[in-house]
This record gives sequence, structure tokens and C-alpha cells, in this order.
Amino acid sequence: MSPYPLEEARALGPMRLVLTTYPTEADARAAVEAVLDRRLAACANFWPTGSRYWWKGSLESASEVLVVYKTVPKRVGALFAFVKASHPYDVPEVLEVDVPRVDPGYLRYLGRTLDPAGSSARRTGRVRRPGGPRGRGARAPARTRARHRPRSRRTGTLPRRRGR
Repeated sequence: MSPYPLEEARALGPMRLVLTTYPTEADARAAVEAVLDRRLAACANFWPTGSRYWWKGSLESASEVLVVYKTVPKRVGALFAFVKASHPYDVPEVLEVDVPRVDPGYLRYLGRTLDPAGSSARRTGRVRRPGGPRGRGARAPARTRARHRPRSRRTGTLPRRRGR
């Protein structure tokens, strides 16, 4: 377990970046193809990079390939599970980065690509958020606050109930 407390996800943006590294370009390309075939991400970029890290008590250096997957919030869980299950490393680095602001055209592209059958982004030009308008025949939300009870003008307190 981590000595650091885990916080709830507070991501608010309509897009996510998922980052990981692979030991070779061939591994990265194979992973990217598998992720794109499953429509877990709309796009991926990869760059050769060098890494320096601690592993099993010694300081190591390695050439790696950094992959950045571009996806939507509802695909992140499946993407994480797939990357973790198929990754060649014993302990893969898999990170999620919230992107709070995205060009509307790119957001439409993500929606059309990752959810071609029912993308609300394709129909309306934006991604639907929970709590939107209710459909026909839907019930109104239940009352969440108590009814207003008038206060005394003189004392500012609530009047006493009689009979209790």
C-alpha cells in the first residue's frame, strides 16, 4: 500500500490523457494498435525517451517509449485495465491526466470516434453531462428541502408548535 492517502477522483474535464511507457517501439506500436482496435482511445502519440529510476534497490537507466492515449472519461477504466493486463512490465506506470478544457471540434471527434452509435457529441456538438433535461414522462426530482416556516417578526424565532 502507498504511504500517501488516496483521494477521490476530482476530474471535471471532458477529456482524459492516459500515459504509460513501453520498453521498445514495437511494444508501444502493438499496444497502441490493440487499444485503438478496442476503441478505448481515439488517438495515441508516442515518443522515444530515456528514463532513470529505482528498481529493486538499485538505480537503473533505460530507453523507453512514452505513449499518450487520448480518451473520454467513460473509457478510462477499461483502458487502465487493458494496459495493466497486457503490459510487459511487472509494475507499469499508468497515469490519468484530466484535461479541463478542450477545443469543441476535437471533443466532437473524440465522441464520434469512441462512441459512433450513440454519441451525444455528434448530435448536439457537445458531450451530455449528468443532470441534464429529463425526457418525456420522467418524474420530477423529489423535494429536497423542508417547507418554509415563517419566523416571528418580533423575535426572529420559529413559532412554537401546539399540541406536542
